Amino acid sequence: MPDPQPLSPVVEPPVLVAEEKPDHSRLLSALAGLVALAVLGSVAFFWFAAAEESPPGTPASTPSAGRPSPGPVDARSRDEALPVLLADRAAAVLRADSAGFLAHVDPLAADFAAAQRRLARRLAEVPFSAWSYRVIGEGPGLAEDLAAGLPEASSIVRVRLTYRLEGTTTDTDREQYLTVVPRGGRWLLAGDRDADPSGLETQRDVWDLGDVRVVRGDRSVVVGDVRSGGRPAMRRLAREADLAVADVDRVWAGEWSRRPVILLPASQQDMATVIGSDGKGLAQIAAVTTGAFDEGVSRGDRIVVNPATFGMLGTLGRRVVLSHEMTHVATRATGVVPVPIWLSEGFADYVAYEATSVPTAIVASDVLDDVRDGKGPDRLPEGAEFDAGTGDIAAAYEGAWLAARVIAERYGERRLVDFYVAMSDSAGPGWPEETVDVLGISSRRLERMWLAYVDDLAAR
Repeated sequence: MPDPQPLSPVVEPPVLVAEEKPDHSRLLSALAGLVALAVLGSVAFFWFAAAEESPPGTPASTPSAGRPSPGPVDARSRDEALPVLLADRAAAVLRADSAGFLAHVDPLAADFAAAQRRLARRLAEVPFSAWSYRVIGEGPGLAEDLAAGLPEASSIVRVRLTYRLEGTTTDTDREQYLTVVPRGGRWLLAGDRDADPSGLETQRDVWDLGDVRVVRGDRSVVVGDVRSGGRPAMRRLAREADLAVADVDRVWAGEWSRRPVILLPASQQDMATVIGSDGKGLAQIAAVTTGAFDEGVSRGDRIVVNPATFGMLGTLGRRVVLSHEMTHVATRATGVVPVPIWLSEGFADYVAYEATSVPTAIVASDVLDDVRDGKGPDRLPEGAEFDAGTGDIAAAYEGAWLAARVIAERYGERRLVDFYVAMSDSAGPGWPEETVDVLGISSRRLERMWLAYVDDLAAR
């Protein structure tokens, strides 16, 4: 079977990759520094993994630092030694054993070894309940100039790291491209950036970028870069995340972990690195939800905060952002097919705003102004309208929120939830049919009802 496809950044829905940089001053001024519109946090960014046919899973973690590689130094001996090397490394992380973590690092790879020493110190600060590696294929070939300075048989391998934080119930997968070299009868790690020129980059977490600390809330776990404000900022974020969990539970009755992970990087650029974005449009985004679909089941969902934008919000705005993103975490726990983007983002805003008392005229100011100016929508918002890299996304999110709200007002909140569940169920036939089955009206009639609702609000 061919190698499984790399984990690649895909947005849920497809246009929600955070991009740069329409003028968002209207978004911030419209809420007078309090809310800054839910659009600032209305992005769900996902990692989709293709179904895999891979080499055997992670072997037992039996420490073997310094164990020689048997037989000649070739691809076969590498394939025998590498799983043991990685198992040793994984066991060292779980023991918070920095020396064990570094035992298989090539000391002649000076820059990589220095980076690994920093990483080992940072990982010791994070309580992991699981950490394992799995070799899933070959990486790209080494560049000629690099290969010339390494021993013969050196190569890049593709590895899947899977970890779980203590106190949480979700596993996170990160893809790595590791350079392995033979030295003195052993195989050692000599780099994790040598595949970058091929466009295959090792995925990073906050601990790869700076020193981190972990703070636990009653219902959340925050991992933050110390440069983001330290423990006080993380404690505040944990309290706010706990409140967001409660906001979601008031509306969404489905099963989900209710123990979310929130990552707080030091900067907007670090956030882009963690979510695998080129950074465009992140000025419009206060937080994103990242995760992976594995055979139709979501895993590894966590919220990544943009400190540059999130820090501009008042208490109410931060609550809206976190409750919106927490809704994505909850709904993805049971959904197996993507719902239309207007429903995904509109429902998340519905949950967030139901927990507040922000006036409709403020929340929906952009789309209502468009209607008054004769530039209002003629259909439910679609993909490109939610793409922060191509323009102002406020009106699209506001229109989506009003679509969810009109359903709740006309048919009841319970029916809105049922509609969402039906739309995210793989057994369902699709969105036009689900509209009839759950709401008793056609999708076109729903759209007309929404348009009339928006027009009526704009006329007030």
